[in-house]
This record gives sequence, structure tokens and C-alpha cells, in this order.
Amino acid sequence: MTDFVATSLARRLFARMQDTHERRRISVFAGPPGVGKTTTIDEFVRRRPGEVVVVKVSRRNAGEILVMQHTLEALSPLTGCSPHPSHMAIWSLRRRLFEATRAWAGGDAALASETSSAIGGDPRRTVIFDEAQNLSREVIEALRYWNDGDRCYAPMPLGLIFVGNNEFSLAGGPSQCVISAAVADRALYLQTFDYEDIADEDLKLFIDARGGVEGDAVEAILRSLRIQRAPRSFRRLSDLLDDLEREAGARCVSADDVRRHFALA
Repeated sequence: MTDFVATSLARRLFARMQDTHERRRISVFAGPPGVGKTTTIDEFVRRRPGEVVVVKVSRRNAGEILVMQHTLEALSPLTGCSPHPSHMAIWSLRRRLFEATRAWAGGDAALASETSSAIGGDPRRTVIFDEAQNLSREVIEALRYWNDGDRCYAPMPLGLIFVGNNEFSLAGGPSQCVISAAVADRALYLQTFDYEDIADEDLKLFIDARGGVEGDAVEAILRSLRIQRAPRSFRRLSDLLDDLEREAGARCVSADDVRRHFALA
């Protein structure tokens, strides 16, 4: 797992996820690869142990059954509930997920029912769907009922956070936006990030966190990236630093190393 660096974008995303969790709401975030979305999710989960679970579905246009199966698998280590049979019908999966969320919140899964929760206190539990561009519009619409205060599928409303890449369009008309009007109306945050949200100070923070780069070399890297108009991707920056460190050997990366690297690139 990549170490967390508190860039300005990461701080904003973290604060919005925290707000969503505390208020048990729905939020939707989109942004291109390499801006720190997943590392921010990992840090958020680390700071809220047992309260947040991450579900990542790799199959494109995933439907409700597959997503519920993955959610049950993600909850299994926290609840002790056994994994589901792959052949379960949708209503059986919903029942199993209801029981799992009850156990996750501190209730008795054996007493689970849609009419009685018997969960002590006022627990906050949130499911984060990373790589949410793989979820179908229909499944996101179905998932909102796990947050709905009136017709909730869960024993208490779950916070729901959807985080996707730049394919996860939050703009345009009904045929373009990946979420329905009902989900958008309920969303606490509906936000798109971009590479332009990464400032020079964020890149400096990332480089300083890696270490082994002289101050003049940091400025040389930033100048070269501006000249190239390269996307401000932390993943690409990490690859660049790997190359520079290999070329520098045992010593710190210097400005001359940076200039030489970009002259040969």
C-alpha cells in the first residue's frame, strides 16, 4: 500500500468522506487515476477501524447480485458471518446482507428481521465502493435503499461512498450521468476532481515524503513537469522518482540528475 501523503486534494476528500460517515449519507466522487483517491480511502479506513469497509468490483457494469456478493465478502472478516453460496437468489442475498450489517453494527445476527433491529447505541457504518465506474447505474440506484431512512434494506442506514475514475461521469443529462436523479438528490457530496487540483505544493509534499531528493532537484522536477505539461499524477511522479533514484545510485538526486534525465527522455 502506498504511504498516505496529506495533499490538498487528499485532505478535501478525507474531510468529505468523514462528513458522509458521521451523517450516514451518500456521497459520490470522481477523478482521474493517480491523484490519490485510493490511498486516501486506505487512510480513512485505517483511522476508522471496524466502522468502514471497502468494496471493489472489477467486472464492468456489475449488477446487484455480484455487488452484494462482494460486499458480503468484504464484511466477513469484521462480522464472522460465513461467505455466501455463489448461487443465492437476490432476496436471499439481501437477507444475508441484512444479517451481516446487523452483526457489523453490534447487533445479534441470529435475531435479524426487517422489523426489529435491537442494535445498541447509534453506530456509524459506511461502505465505500472503490472503482465505482464498474457499477451499473441500476445497481447504484438499488444500493441507495441501504441508506434510505424510510425504506432501508439495512437494520440502520449505512453511509455509502462511491469513488470512481474519470469514466465515472457526474455531469451531463440522464444518459451520461452514472447516477440517477434520486441518488443525486440524496447525495451529500457530488464532486469531480481533476489533475489541475494538484498544486505544486502537493507535488513537493509527495517528493519530500519519498526523501532522497535535493531541494534544487525538487524545483527542477517541477519546472520540467510544467514545461512538458504532464498530467499531475502521483503514480507517474512515483515512477519518475524511481528512475531518478536508480540513475543517482547511492547519493541523493541532484538538479543535474533531473536535467540529464529529461534531456534523454
